Amino acid sequence: MFYNVNVVDVENGKIVPGMTVSVKDGIILKIKKADTRIKEGEQDLTGLYMMPGLIDSHAHLGDCGRMGWLNNTVKSYIKEGVTTIRDAGGDMRPLKIYKAQLDSGTMVGPDVYFSSFWAGPKYFYMRPRFETKGYPTENAPWSQSVSDTASVEELEKMVIEAKEYGCTGLKLYDYLSAEMLQKIIPLCHKHGLKAWGHAENRLADALEVVKAGVETVSHIYLIVGLRNCYSSEYRKKCFTPEEITRRDSIYKEMIARGTILDATITVSKEMNFLYRVVNEAYRAGVKIDAGTDVIDGKTIFQQELNLLVDSCGMSIPDVLRAATVVGAEVVGKEGKLGVIREGAEADLLVLKSNPLESLNALQDRKALYINGIEVK
Repeated sequence: MFYNVNVVDVENGKIVPGMTVSVKDGIILKIKKADTRIKEGEQDLTGLYMMPGLIDSHAHLGDCGRMGWLNNTVKSYIKEGVTTIRDAGGDMRPLKIYKAQLDSGTMVGPDVYFSSFWAGPKYFYMRPRFETKGYPTENAPWSQSVSDTASVEELEKMVIEAKEYGCTGLKLYDYLSAEMLQKIIPLCHKHGLKAWGHAENRLADALEVVKAGVETVSHIYLIVGLRNCYSSEYRKKCFTPEEITRRDSIYKEMIARGTILDATITVSKEMNFLYRVVNEAYRAGVKIDAGTDVIDGKTIFQQELNLLVDSCGMSIPDVLRAATVVGAEVVGKEGKLGVIREGAEADLLVLKSNPLESLNALQDRKALYINGIEVK
């Protein structure tokens, strides 16, 4: 039991002072006004702040395929206060081992929701399949080459295989037509999987992808429609009225459908004009998560949050919401993750100062709990 803590209500962007939070078996059992005197067994958190653990909505823990690399990345995430990760494609075999360690209690670390990576044959053509190396067939439940002639029955079998393997969503990547997306996404929903995808995938543009029903679209530079925009000519890009009107239509469709933008701004930081585009989507009312697209083992989560505030113009409460409430929606755990509520999972950050006033508070923590267990 945590006595007399200031609860950070990330849903409403406010502080609820002087609360006692009870946790049992990894779940928040009760939240009530603190008594005038601490009771036996209660941990005194007077003057401290408690908020939900952070959620990285776009990572690639499975990319390297090595448990040692994965474990080191997990330790780095813990330092940043990240308690949940959405893995967006790679070799899922190490993640299966890691998940088993979490479930058995032999390891305490961020929970991972991982995906089955789907793309058209052209994406895989003459490309080494590192993510399925050693598997009996080229394709695997976590990585599928999807022919444009695949029947609904074949696609459904692949969806079921992904779910049985432990995938909680599909990463719908390159060279998948709008027509193919319209076949796949209803099958995801039928079998309880999330539909995650690139904002455009070479065969379907951003508006077509959103209209097909993808729940989260990744990468702000793909909303702009630019894949090769690292050259200097783009760094101060001015958009035509037609380009702005096109994006407005995408935002309107995203808002109508509740589609989440997985901006991944850190990996696009050389393209300064994209800060303006994130701000444009934010002001339009698009829901934005906090995803890093980390692939090299060096976590950059708090850098992503700082960029969303300092460069993209999002408010601190909205960025904290992106890193908690919206992230929970991405993985389909609304009300159970990313919030401090009775019945929610006890992934908790205890901080020395108010994070709604400054993100620097995230770097000055007192404690971190995952499923109610303190992580040192």
